[in-house]
Amino acid sequence: MKKILLMVTVLCCGYVFADVVDKIEFEGLDRVESAAIIEDVTIKPSKPYDQSDIDETLKNLFKTGFFSYLSVVKNGRTLVIRCTEKAMVDKVAFEGNSAASDEMLKNIINGRIGEGRLLSMHVLKDILSDFQMAYKTLGYCSAIIIPKVIKHPGNRIDVVFEINEGSKTTVKKILFIGNKSFKDDDLKDLLTTKEAKIWRFWDYESHVFREDRIDVDVESLTSFYKNSGFPFFMVTSTSAEMDFDKTSYYCVFSMEEGDKYSIGNVELVSFVDKVKAEDFKQHIKLPQGAVYNEALINANKEMLSGLIALKDHPFTDVMVDISYDKVNKIANVKYSIIEKPKAFIEKIEIVGNVRTLDRVIRREFFVHEGDAYNVYKINRTADGLRAMGYFDDVQITDADGSAGDKKILVVAVKEKESTAQFRFGLNVNDADGFGGFVGFVENNFRGTGQTLSADIFWMQKYYGCKINIFDPCFLDKNFGAGLRVGAHQSNRKSVDLSVTKSAYISPYIRYRITENIVQMISYTLSFNNRQWWNRRENKLQDKIPESIRSLYLMEEEYGRYVSSEVASVLSYDQTDNPYEPHRGYTVSMTNNFAGFGGNVRYLKNELEGNYYYPLTKKITFVTNANIGHIKEIGGTRSAQRFALGGDGTSMRGFDSYGIGPRDKRGNSLGGNYYWTVSCMAKRPLSTREMGINGVVFIDFGSAWGSKFDKNRINDSSSVRSSVGFAVEWAKSPLGVPLSFIFAWAILKKEYDEKQTFTLTGFM
Repeated sequence: MKKILLMVTVLCCGYVFADVVDKIEFEGLDRVESAAIIEDVTIKPSKPYDQSDIDETLKNLFKTGFFSYLSVVKNGRTLVIRCTEKAMVDKVAFEGNSAASDEMLKNIINGRIGEGRLLSMHVLKDILSDFQMAYKTLGYCSAIIIPKVIKHPGNRIDVVFEINEGSKTTVKKILFIGNKSFKDDDLKDLLTTKEAKIWRFWDYESHVFREDRIDVDVESLTSFYKNSGFPFFMVTSTSAEMDFDKTSYYCVFSMEEGDKYSIGNVELVSFVDKVKAEDFKQHIKLPQGAVYNEALINANKEMLSGLIALKDHPFTDVMVDISYDKVNKIANVKYSIIEKPKAFIEKIEIVGNVRTLDRVIRREFFVHEGDAYNVYKINRTADGLRAMGYFDDVQITDADGSAGDKKILVVAVKEKESTAQFRFGLNVNDADGFGGFVGFVENNFRGTGQTLSADIFWMQKYYGCKINIFDPCFLDKNFGAGLRVGAHQSNRKSVDLSVTKSAYISPYIRYRITENIVQMISYTLSFNNRQWWNRRENKLQDKIPESIRSLYLMEEEYGRYVSSEVASVLSYDQTDNPYEPHRGYTVSMTNNFAGFGGNVRYLKNELEGNYYYPLTKKITFVTNANIGHIKEIGGTRSAQRFALGGDGTSMRGFDSYGIGPRDKRGNSLGGNYYWTVSCMAKRPLSTREMGINGVVFIDFGSAWGSKFDKNRINDSSSVRSSVGFAVEWAKSPLGVPLSFIFAWAILKKEYDEKQTFTLTGFM
């Protein structure tokens, strides 16, 4: 009985809450036709409906994407569905933006709103979030973006994003927590994130806060510690807290250094029958007792892989296993030579190069179609392509070929937007005075891999122009060739009362003999006119006036002359870093012969050596030595002989052409022999990105030997010497390296010319 009563109650309730309408109408439709949405209405005339049917109808209508608001109202026997259509966007505009261009912001929108599209508040919210992220990437963390809607008839609107970019958010302070082995300043040098300092005014971007730099900095810190003896180092957390001024951040890196380890036993074993471990053990450069260095361990692994592959064993690999003795703080390293499945390169595909020619890319390849699949050579190919400087990214992947042992090598490159650069700046040195330069260089001319550069320079005592084109793989051969053309005027009125105008053309070739030895051979044909500066008449003359000719020794040097010279420069580099060496040595030999035509004939030989040795982690001891000799055959000029001083690199403390034979009137004649030795200690005075070094030095040297009458000149081979200090600014905001030199001559001759302060800057 109870069950029957319950069923009756349920049926009665359903009947009570059910309803029926005769007609369904829409209110508020403008662009949308009722026929287009009537099928989405689940309520039908003359049929009962309840609240679930209303909910289902509203859900279906919202899914169409046409409406921003819907409601259902019953009016007698008519069901009215009231609609508010989404506005149609006519135009999207931006106001107040300068750091982010309109084009950049439109790319972020990516068509989600725009002409002819309906405005969705959810989409608009996502776009605002993307805008904020983009501005953070640009360094504007406090940017405010407000969307404004301008209504037009027909439910059409314009969306205007009003942007207040504010100022770039800088890094006020970088803090480290947990570092015990290295000072904060040492770690700051490793980071791409930099603190805002007054002396970084020309490089503002370096201390703008960017979240994406933090991950890079974590990798740099981790790599540094793991290469300095701390295999278990980890950055436990990073945080960036905005200062009260809302324009700067405090960046905090928390870390755990772990214990410092040294290298223990180093073992090499082979699991390949044809490869004997004993043949390669001597190549491992990982001494027992050395500080643990993860990069060095992996470099030895790559080196072994390469050597074994080059010994006709391409189907091998080297694995490294490290076991840690946590009691004695020793890392034992085991290298294992294992066998890999055989595979061959069936095809090489190059993708992504729009400008750079295929042949320019292929000449960097160490593997070719039909070769064994050699990981070492493939990695060298990738490194070579990245070193070209033409690409933002290089990735080499493989795909299955026509058979199981064949591979297709896919070389994907992403070209830089431009490989051209404009360069300009100020230039100053004691010899030529003060001036500037402007230039242009294209490092991938027309996609051929050639370098084309042009420069114009003007100074108080020297000005001119030059054009240089160089092909590193001339005619696709393993050597480079180039051509230099230029003209200049040199003013030596204060030295020997001369002004020289020159124009030259110089083809040259450069090639690598071994990994460390490079040779350049050039031929230079120059046309010159050396004129006499007559102070009394304040004008230039081709010859010394007859009335005073007996007072000067160099009358034959004036007038027009042609020089035809062949030169060879042979260089050997055995340093740890060719740009900022701290250990190793370099040797170069220069040989010049003039006399293949022209009216100037001589043989000149010079030898230079540099030795670098780290006294401490920051102080590098440098020794530089030079020696030279010129054999005059006929028609030589003083500018082609040797004189020391004023160049900022040797015999500092002496003026330009300050050391060497001189006539009784003090004019520089130039010597046939010279030598210099400089001993220096260099130490960084700033963070690495500034590139400021302090240098203390002592110089020794001499220039002597002249064809002129000994009784009419001052000439001595006596040793000259100077001491001093210098500040070298490698990355100055002027665009050229600057050296501020203070030096004092301690051994000199009375006719030598001194210079206590010298400022040099070279393009």
